[in-house]
Amino acid sequence: MKKLIAWLHLWLGLITGLITFIVSITGCLYVFIDEIREIAYRDRCYVQIEDVPYQPLSVMIAQAQAAVSASHEIVRADIQPAPGRTWVFRAGAKYRVYVNPYTAKVVYVEDQNRNFFRVVLELHRNLLLGKEIGQPIVAYSILVFLLLCLSGLVLWWPKKWNRKHLKKSFTVKWKASFKRLNYDLHNVWGFYMLIPALVLAMTGLVYSFAWFDQAFTYSFSGGQHRTQWEIPKSVSTEDSDRRGLDSAFADVLKRYPQADMVSMRVREAEDMPYDFQIRMLKSRTYHFEWSYYDRQTAELLYSYGTDDLNTADKIRAMNFDLHVGSFMGLPSKIFAFICSMFCASLPLTGFLIWYNRKWGKKKKRRA
Repeated sequence: MKKLIAWLHLWLGLITGLITFIVSITGCLYVFIDEIREIAYRDRCYVQIEDVPYQPLSVMIAQAQAAVSASHEIVRADIQPAPGRTWVFRAGAKYRVYVNPYTAKVVYVEDQNRNFFRVVLELHRNLLLGKEIGQPIVAYSILVFLLLCLSGLVLWWPKKWNRKHLKKSFTVKWKASFKRLNYDLHNVWGFYMLIPALVLAMTGLVYSFAWFDQAFTYSFSGGQHRTQWEIPKSVSTEDSDRRGLDSAFADVLKRYPQADMVSMRVREAEDMPYDFQIRMLKSRTYHFEWSYYDRQTAELLYSYGTDDLNTADKIRAMNFDLHVGSFMGLPSKIFAFICSMFCASLPLTGFLIWYNRKWGKKKKRRA
């Protein structure tokens, strides 16, 4: 059985190794994407602070829409209320429009198809092969990686639990030959990084397979199911302007003055309310509040947040923060970066182990 597991571990690893490497390396970059973006794109992320009130949100949406073609409708607004930050409006999946909140002037129109960070994200999601082809390839490769982690644990397991065998299984011989050092990095550090690697893989698979999402949430919540939230309806009238939007948004800022980000999906249906997702802490989507306002009267219809979730909902809400390592701020991000780097190294060290065993001995005999 162990020989069969070793054979499967080898060939499944060789087949999916390159994909695992690409997904892991791009994951390293994505961990710090917010910090890197603010440094690299400082001229579009920040503006001069002015001692004047912010322009109405409806005016900025109109300005953002005017900056792109009508075929790319503004579908979302990502607003960081902190002084000196531009507000970002998403026009479909192609453009991001950065607007100065003090003047409502467009600062920059960003083409996502030419944006480095978007390329990194699409490499991570689908290898730039598109949703229909690339995403299943990545999804099944990460599912294989999950199986490789478990089979690796079986192969690592010491034959005997005595001092000699335990030392070999738990210690890296840093002064040994390159072949032995490479083997220890793959085998020993593979054991130490097993749980973080499993967490990264499983939280990624939540976005890939609906059945995995349901099973993951159900298992770790003690058998609970996620709540089916019903979006309240707005009073439908013939008046389709956005007079209530600015009042609703002003109320959000008043209720959550310390909010890190306020996101709003722009809906045109007359019976759909204005919905605002309020992120309370930087880079942590788990700590949030969600508010729905009537689009005509700006009356608060419904609101809920992290404290209102059951265990299954909380686990699902925490999934993104776990996947990108932001659940404990900068320290957990650094740890996630290191874990992703190690995951990227596994296909390389595994390939070298196989190469040295297959061709290394032949070279030695010739010598």
